[in-house]
Amino acid sequence: MATLEACIKNNSSRKRKQRIFEFKSFGKSIIDFSGPFRDNIRSFLDEYGEQIEQRQLTGTVFNNVWSTLLLCESNGAVFPLYTVEEPINDQSLRPFCCHCKSVGWGHHFVCKRRYRFMIPSYGDKEPLKDHDQKNSLELDDSHILHGLIHCNGFGHLISINKLELDSSNSLTETDVMNLWDSICNSLKTRKVSVADVKLERSMEMRLINGVAFRSSWFGNWGYKFGHGSFGVTEDKYRGAVRFLAELHLDNIINDLQNTYHGRKFQQIISKCREISETRLTSMSDLLQFLLEFKLSGEIERQILAPSRKIPKHEHTTFHEDIQNPKCLEEFLTSIMDADCRWPQRRVEYSIEVIVKLLKQKNVAMSRHELRESARQFVGDTGLIDFVLKSINVLCFDNYIVRRVVNPLTKLVEFEIRETSQDPKNIKSVSSLWKLEPRWPKQRLEKTAKVIANILKEHKILNARRNGAMSRKDLRNMASKYVGDTGLIDFVLKSIDKLSIGNQIITRMKNPLTRLMEFEIRDQNKEESLEEDEDIYGDILFIYKSVLLGYPWWNSVSEASRVVLNSKYFVKEWEFGVKSNELMTLTCRVLPSFDELETELTRPLPPGEVVAVPPWMTIGKLKEVAQCALRDTYCVMDSFVVSQIGGLKGIRDEVVLSCAVEAGAEVWVRGSGLDLGTTLRYEGYDGDAESRVNCGCGARDDDGERMVACDECHVWRHTRCCGIEDDEGAPVEFVCADCEAKSKSELLSQ
Repeated sequence: MATLEACIKNNSSRKRKQRIFEFKSFGKSIIDFSGPFRDNIRSFLDEYGEQIEQRQLTGTVFNNVWSTLLLCESNGAVFPLYTVEEPINDQSLRPFCCHCKSVGWGHHFVCKRRYRFMIPSYGDKEPLKDHDQKNSLELDDSHILHGLIHCNGFGHLISINKLELDSSNSLTETDVMNLWDSICNSLKTRKVSVADVKLERSMEMRLINGVAFRSSWFGNWGYKFGHGSFGVTEDKYRGAVRFLAELHLDNIINDLQNTYHGRKFQQIISKCREISETRLTSMSDLLQFLLEFKLSGEIERQILAPSRKIPKHEHTTFHEDIQNPKCLEEFLTSIMDADCRWPQRRVEYSIEVIVKLLKQKNVAMSRHELRESARQFVGDTGLIDFVLKSINVLCFDNYIVRRVVNPLTKLVEFEIRETSQDPKNIKSVSSLWKLEPRWPKQRLEKTAKVIANILKEHKILNARRNGAMSRKDLRNMASKYVGDTGLIDFVLKSIDKLSIGNQIITRMKNPLTRLMEFEIRDQNKEESLEEDEDIYGDILFIYKSVLLGYPWWNSVSEASRVVLNSKYFVKEWEFGVKSNELMTLTCRVLPSFDELETELTRPLPPGEVVAVPPWMTIGKLKEVAQCALRDTYCVMDSFVVSQIGGLKGIRDEVVLSCAVEAGAEVWVRGSGLDLGTTLRYEGYDGDAESRVNCGCGARDDDGERMVACDECHVWRHTRCCGIEDDEGAPVEFVCADCEAKSKSELLSQ
């Protein structure tokens, strides 16, 4: 059973053995807590977490860390779900939440604590290093799960990534999402936002899923439009999705007739209509069919692929990709490190016998047939079984031996293919790890696969031309999927005849441009694409040539841009206690009349939830509300509740069940609300004069790149000011309004 070393470090003083929970059923086993999130998270950590350390960040700021061990039953891998409590005070390095600001929650009061839920990449030797610095909008590909929830119950899903154990035992993004949704539901989270920046190679999937299913992929869990960029509203988003989804396929064919794109699109439609059991008439129908057909192929391959338990000697990694061939030397090293009781020369002789038998047969041989044939030359069936069990994909001389599953008989078979490449010059992805980089093995492998996918896509789109790609273009494209450019540079520098699946990536210098280029090709020199690549190529063509590049009709491209400018989606949970013994109320603080006139320049923050017995008096509710507000928000340390409104009674002795209905919102007034502190709002930017007022209609920070005018101090999108995304922001900038004003003043003099 494999575990991360960090899970058990510094735990020698534990009095009880830490429990292990099965990953896929853990979410359903969590207690359905009845209180507000700020109380439920403490109960959750007491019940399911094991405190492993307390980290001092700066001054008096400490972070508490808990670990919950999760088991993947299919292969026995154990990995941690870390929960990190981050207290917020004047000494915090990053007290404000950029995610709140971007999703439109910048008017929320700054909370005293926030909790991160993190499943790190397996093999990460320092999984919690700089976790408190991950308060940015940059792509986070270093975690399987990374979520953040403030103690008031508002949170953000920062990233999810699938956990590849081997081809048949992966935890998909759907599995990870189910876990996250169950945690949020059990802890009574109020709202959670997510930035749908899911990419599949170069396609932004929120556009594909939006047109196909009329919602984001996260809509499967109830996430709805939350906040748009560049002035996009919910009505604009819904209208654009509906318009694109209802595009009639026959009309598109007519618009594109007598063009290369038209012929290509008609071929795609004809092929899909021939296979589909239902009629395909709209763009939504076509994309749904392609996506579901692609998914069914992936599921079928997972079912047929061989699964295996992770042996003890593979303690440092979840898997060796079965598609990456190992050279003989690497193969011998790996199995001799295991519990091998035979000398290396006998193991090597057995491999030679197996290869010769497969070459003579020249067709796939079942495990039983190959075992019986090898027995005549080796004699020791235990040795033969050990070698056959260890082979996944092996390079031997100019041949590749591969273990497969026969789709008809469901029996394990071994096949051999000749390759024109010298296996001594071919490096597997795992060879990158031998260079002792600072990144964990899983991130290296993922980055290499990203590069391979980009090169394959480039080859598809440039089938009539040279498929090579310059280092600069490849690096820029990879940075959209991998946030760490240093990691990308390391992999690109290390690539030279690198084997990834059935593909080999080679590096060469273009004799004309003298630039370094990268190229990908099939090991067996088969030019035809696999079925899933065909489907991907069809979806890619529709994405780039129809949705984004529709000729003569800008409405399609404009609608697609509206969908792409709608990144933020939000799920809201209705918080209610299913008990006659408790009732929930939301207490919203109303500033005094003087504060409304002088201090309050934003919408009112959301109220705080309390769960109280219905027989509690109004006077006692004041104490409970005051305690909850002080425990939650930085501006409430000295807040004293003096008045509660929105009730049928005002006397302190009145019972709540006679004064208000469960689930209602009441307002609270008092003294001591410190609106002068810098730890006031999550969207605080340190400059009271600055504001957002862009020509696209944006009136608040939406997470997109902006530039401030040096004259009026108003922030606008760089794109709306004519500054391209790949251009640096100017050091000095004067907006068009101020420039026109200056010219007008000069002319009037």
